[in-house]
Amino acid sequence: MSICAPLYRVCVWDFDGTLFDSYPIMNHAMALALEKLGHPQPTGEIRRLMKQSVSTALNFYCRKCLLGKELETTFRQEEKALSDNLPPYEGALALCRRIASAGGMNLLYTHRDSLAVTMLDRYGFSPYFAGGITAEDGFPSKPAPDALLSLMKQYSFSPGEALMIGDRDIDLLAGRNAGLHEYLFDPLDDYAAFQTPHRGHSMQDLEQFLFV
Repeated sequence: MSICAPLYRVCVWDFDGTLFDSYPIMNHAMALALEKLGHPQPTGEIRRLMKQSVSTALNFYCRKCLLGKELETTFRQEEKALSDNLPPYEGALALCRRIASAGGMNLLYTHRDSLAVTMLDRYGFSPYFAGGITAEDGFPSKPAPDALLSLMKQYSFSPGEALMIGDRDIDLLAGRNAGLHEYLFDPLDDYAAFQTPHRGHSMQDLEQFLFV
């Protein structure tokens, strides 16, 4: 395998739906929570809303089903119970390793809490990540650029040498708002209509893009 440097010195990774194939579990947790609270909902609708964001789904079902904080509490409980089955995407670990070994830097930027860091450690990603930002750092949510601007300052890189990798429009818009380049990781074409210069369906696609 070539040891050439990656196209971008810094890769900033989203977690859910990018590094880890977590949406099937998250969708199932939301379905279980709604069912447990007496409001079962169509799985296709849940998937569509969850792919936008967890908060979008929670707000929608709180209004639709006249629920309050108990929905989020029950969802988080169900998600935690299923978290041991949260898998990384095939090839994600190898790609992060290759980036770090070739002199690049991997950083995390997720709306998820510290469970993301726990999962990176559990699956062997941690040695290849210099750091990152989770929900517990308190930055405004994507697509606000604040967290990325903080990462640039902390790790001393310019927007032009960094790539924001994510599976949703808000991930890429956060990168765009901070001046970073962007890459849409979209295995199932959920954001086929979103206009972005770089996209792929697998870690193999992304690796070919980064190591031209």
